[in-house]
Amino acid sequence: MKTIFTILFSIFIMSSSGTDSKYLDAMSSAIEKMNSSETIYNLTIAANTFERISSSEKDKWLPLYYAAYSYIQISYQEQDLLKKDPYLDKAQKFIDKALKIAPEESELFALQAFLYPSRMTVDPMARGMEYMGIMNQTLDKSIELNPENPRSYYLRAIILLNMPESFGGGANVAKPLFEKAQEKFNKFKLATSISPNWGKEHNELELNKL
Repeated sequence: MKTIFTILFSIFIMSSSGTDSKYLDAMSSAIEKMNSSETIYNLTIAANTFERISSSEKDKWLPLYYAAYSYIQISYQEQDLLKKDPYLDKAQKFIDKALKIAPEESELFALQAFLYPSRMTVDPMARGMEYMGIMNQTLDKSIELNPENPRSYYLRAIILLNMPESFGGGANVAKPLFEKAQEKFNKFKLATSISPNWGKEHNELELNKL
């Protein structure tokens, strides 16, 4: 009986390992293609790929994360203001699903905060006050869940950089946060090979301008 149990357990481990390997390979390939995508068309293909992966890996939040991230990137590229919200609605759908799987994941709250400025660009006068408060609350939550997540500080720095000095923003206020983000980026260790790993280069570019 003990031998049979050992054999069955070994088969289960080998099967699980093979499944994880296929998942990691699929995700790594999709992330690589997403990162090299420079057009809305290619980013849409990337989003669709992550959505397909998520339909097979229903217990994993990262495919949903990257599907949302792809659509948020599309929204920032889209010049037609009327087309931005539909892309962001799709991104929000994936974030909501991911939060049901990983409600305490700092990266998801950082991604949510990354979505809000794109919402604001559709109608800054009407949406600015509404989303600014929500965005800061979301970043607070991201930092609370993981004080070492550099993307939270980078995004807050970007917000302050683009905020008028009369409202408490500007380069002088943003610079210390860019510096803190750089410190966090330099120390940051990826949880897995497919974990979120964006923002460092842009943070350095912004910091070098100040």
